[in-house]
Amino acid sequence: MPHYARHLEHHTIVNPFPGIAKLEAALGHKVVSRLGANESMNKPESPLLAQWGEALAELARLYPDPYALALRERAAQRHGVESSQVIFDSGADSLILLALRLRCNAGDAVVCSAGTYPAFRYFAEGVGARILEVPYQAQGIGLRPDLARLCEVVHAERAVVLYLANPDNPTGHYWSAADIQALRQQLPTQTMLILDEAYIDFCTDPHDAPLAGVLPNTLRLRTLSKAYGLAGLRVGFALAQAEMIAKADQIRPQYALSGLAQHAAQLVLDDPDYARQLVQATVQLRDKLDAALRVRDLAVLPSHTNFVSVLYPNAVSGEAIQRQLLAEGIAVHRPPHPALRHLLRVTAQPQALSSKVLDALAGH
Repeated sequence: MPHYARHLEHHTIVNPFPGIAKLEAALGHKVVSRLGANESMNKPESPLLAQWGEALAELARLYPDPYALALRERAAQRHGVESSQVIFDSGADSLILLALRLRCNAGDAVVCSAGTYPAFRYFAEGVGARILEVPYQAQGIGLRPDLARLCEVVHAERAVVLYLANPDNPTGHYWSAADIQALRQQLPTQTMLILDEAYIDFCTDPHDAPLAGVLPNTLRLRTLSKAYGLAGLRVGFALAQAEMIAKADQIRPQYALSGLAQHAAQLVLDDPDYARQLVQATVQLRDKLDAALRVRDLAVLPSHTNFVSVLYPNAVSGEAIQRQLLAEGIAVHRPPHPALRHLLRVTAQPQALSSKVLDALAGH
């Protein structure tokens, strides 16, 4: 069974505002007059009407379903799980924070790779966790999370959380479903695995298919920012055991996911071709970018994401390239962690294939 922070283990927190959707389900019929929600009147003078139209303006005026039940049903069908095993929140970042609040007491040990997605450390510091980092493992010219060493540190420090991005950000490395299954089996049962799968949609090769369903004491994070083009609306979801989802729902800000975001998410999830075509175009562009950089003799890391990362000889040379690009108004990402300051991450966008960007990345 999942383990939680001490103050949550034997305490049930009841949401005082479960929302209209749950009320309608309990009643068995629609609510036709929302006189208890303290929402504003619908005024025709709203400046939103001219810009957005009546439907979107109305979504902005009304409180959303705090549980995003319609989205949970869609995600559950898509991933072959029950809706009770899905939770939505305002992006994968919010889900990382939610997982840490769910499991960590101040002073508890959490483990991650040194230089992985920095929001994990940011939020772990905020909950008072003791953060233990494991260096990436070199693999040819590439870098990958060191699963064996991560597991060793978890055991040695009795860590309550292991964070793993798969595919990894910023290296782009991807561990197979069998590797992830083996990792989960090797971890202590009380250790929560936060498996951040924000880029999993770009693993299009059949051999790269992720595990199906939920894993014990694991929160599998997904996002609609990348493959569904909703980064600005902040929509993410997680797959986990039903009891873990139920406990997470007790401490989650219930109205964090707006009605506009929920509506947009339903539209893109209901379109059978949109995400598939966007992913296909992105992967093709990524591969072109990879090839163009390799032609220029750059050390390009293999990627299973929507970006390509380049390793430079040292942090000084990486910073010089970044500054040159910034002077031209072009922003590429250099990780803030000291272990990866020699890496530049370039998103697969059409502008990245311009000669100006490619030559600058090559130091010309």
